[in-house]
Amino acid sequence: MLISNYLFGQNRNSTHYKLLKTVENVEIREYNESMNISYYDESSENYFQKLANYIFGGNEQNQKISMTSPVTMRQYGDKEMIFRLPNNFMIDKAPTPENKQIKIFKIESNIKATIKYSGYSNQSIEKKKTKELIDTLNKNNIKFKEDFEVDVYNSPFQFINRRNEITVSIISDF
Repeated sequence: MLISNYLFGQNRNSTHYKLLKTVENVEIREYNESMNISYYDESSENYFQKLANYIFGGNEQNQKISMTSPVTMRQYGDKEMIFRLPNNFMIDKAPTPENKQIKIFKIESNIKATIKYSGYSNQSIEKKKTKELIDTLNKNNIKFKEDFEVDVYNSPFQFINRRNEITVSIISDF
């Protein structure tokens, strides 16, 4: 099941946010609190493999964990990759990673602006969509942090109906 989730689409935490408002092509959402794992190593490009190993049982409890979507790539700070853990880990403690570079952490409920796009994501598209998001927010006097993230909802093996998003935290009324 884990491999099929990876190959054909992950278990979506479809209730991980609530739509508050739409401003032109940007959605303002309230994201629920979530438990997450992340990995960052400036000398490695195997982020996905390191995190996938954890959910495939590479943890001290040898517990397999369902793959959820989206997978998030931070575009600031350490530019780490983040997997959102299934909702049941809000109550239960997440298994301890065997790889000590994997962090487990909670993200508190927050409000973000989001712009969607399809196809495969790359730096050029991400830059274009980030600018479009910034322009829309500025035009509508919505203040935001500089904590841009890329959310990818599909396995690399899903060729059609792909969903990606650029998100940024909102710091003003909208």
